[in-house]
Amino acid sequence: MSKQGPLSDLTVVEMTAHRAGPFCGALLADLGAEVVKIERPGVGDPARDQGAGPAGKSGYFMANNRNKKSVTLDLKADAGREAALDLLADADVFVENFGYGVTDKLGIGYEDVREVNEEIIYASIKGYGETGPSKEKKGLDLILQAEGGIMSVTGPEGGDPVKVGQAIGDLSAGMFAAIAVLARLHERDRRAGTGGDDGEFVGKFDVGLFDAIVSVMNEYLTFNSMTGEVPGPQGTSHQSLVPYQLFETADGHVVTGVPSDERWDDFVDVVGREELREYPTNDERAANAEAVTAIIQEEFAKRSTDHWLSALTEHGFPNGPLNDVGDVVDHPQAEARGLVREHDDPDGGEVVLPGHPVNFPDFETEIRSPAPRLGEHTDEVFADVAGDQTTLDEWRADGAFGGAGGDE
Repeated sequence: MSKQGPLSDLTVVEMTAHRAGPFCGALLADLGAEVVKIERPGVGDPARDQGAGPAGKSGYFMANNRNKKSVTLDLKADAGREAALDLLADADVFVENFGYGVTDKLGIGYEDVREVNEEIIYASIKGYGETGPSKEKKGLDLILQAEGGIMSVTGPEGGDPVKVGQAIGDLSAGMFAAIAVLARLHERDRRAGTGGDDGEFVGKFDVGLFDAIVSVMNEYLTFNSMTGEVPGPQGTSHQSLVPYQLFETADGHVVTGVPSDERWDDFVDVVGREELREYPTNDERAANAEAVTAIIQEEFAKRSTDHWLSALTEHGFPNGPLNDVGDVVDHPQAEARGLVREHDDPDGGEVVLPGHPVNFPDFETEIRSPAPRLGEHTDEVFADVAGDQTTLDEWRADGAFGGAGGDE
């Protein structure tokens, strides 16, 4: 199996913090790209200190900054800005997720970088994107979950809205950004093959957390335009398919559903309640959802989770238990698919990191290196970028790295 990932010839520079930008960079790094993370001297990504556990290490930071190098640069110093532009001159991709207009003020906006690298793919991740009336607003995941609508349909049925249990705006924006990076790279290669006959290449794009959340609202938007209905929290049920939800068993919970009307009689056989045959279509079941799900719940509560998982699997119905985080870490399917990776962090000790969700037959994603210490690779990276010791020494003397070795 190849040790070279599909992006092993790619150099990515990221100036990111918290989760959305770092997650984008981590996805690219997992696929083999060399990812260099620019951080503020002495401060770094604020995620380094959030939720810190043993040895002062943050799982939040470790999970989203695996397989990267860290350099420190003071971009308010002329030498720091010069060093950053020299680094970006040979990069393929730049990912940033700072506030609207920040990179322009620091002298590394798209036009600044384009002057030294016309082929750069420039990814900007913002709360609300870079256009529209909200573009300058600060936007964090929880706020955007509310404003983007997903919080309004999340929570116990008939109850108050709650946030999604994970930062869905951050993570989906990071994924969309990674997809867009690959799209721009493909476009760049295609244009190179045609001799640049398609006009000037523009490698810039932006994505907002708001955009990402509205996008994953998906069919809710379409249903609303068709019916005018505004749904509230859905609990564990589905907005259009009945049954498709969480049911309580004698000793736990099971999630299951019936994906087509053709399987309804088979499902009734599994449950063992003949009166359910009165609702052969999903439309009829949806119109009588409370009665249908109450009958199913009554039966499910009589037997164990293992019984129902076995019976549903035997008859070909999708099903699964309600697992907690510990169950997922120990799940044999998660282990088989490389979704949880045991890792010996040099500071934090034995930890589990999330794996990459895409499997390749000829390449296995792996944790090549732990989340870096602040400024750990400054000397290594900029010795190559500077090209000679004199330039490197001048940058350091002029405060480019914020301190000796770039680690202060």
